[in-house]
Amino acid sequence: MAYATIQRGASKDGYFAVPAEGSSFFISQMQAVQFGVRENQELTESEFYQLRTQVLSQRCRIKAMDYLARREHGRRELELKLQQKNFPQEIIKTQLDDLAAQNLLSDERFAEQYIVSRQRKNPEGPAVLIMRLQQRGIDRSVAETVVQQWFSDEEAAQRAIENAAQRLGRKYADDTFKLTHELRRKGFSSAAIRAYLENRVTNDKCY
Repeated sequence: MAYATIQRGASKDGYFAVPAEGSSFFISQMQAVQFGVRENQELTESEFYQLRTQVLSQRCRIKAMDYLARREHGRRELELKLQQKNFPQEIIKTQLDDLAAQNLLSDERFAEQYIVSRQRKNPEGPAVLIMRLQQRGIDRSVAETVVQQWFSDEEAAQRAIENAAQRLGRKYADDTFKLTHELRRKGFSSAAIRAYLENRVTNDKCY
């Protein structure tokens, strides 16, 4: 007796691999052609699970590539999205490993773009950015390396604290103590804040 049978879907737009017991899975017309599936085909148990892995792996990769085409993702973020689509964990892991090996998935690249986005919307210092990246599933060592590399550009680092201070300055323009406190909360170091304030005083004197 066959373990499963291939049956045409009610809408005629694909097939289902239906086991005698357990859950069936859908096979699109394109996948049916690709994997040599035909109506009323009987499958052994090993053939059923092999076909299931092939079908779900392809579907998982397509979904992952769809997410990555919209923007960069960290591995953990992408993993959670695929889990929400009910793909088996072992298939998710295999597909993410392949995408990372092909450099289509990169925690480093995601971290870089995340930093750029945050600095554009709400400038922050290294400490807060590292924390935010960790909250998004980025390993601390990766987060620290990417953040340090970004802030090693003196012009970018200066622009970040200036933009943050300008936004805060609307509220704390005449209160250096509170401005310093808020910049620390945003993750800027005491040294960076001190340098910014000294530079601001120098510029004010020039005028």
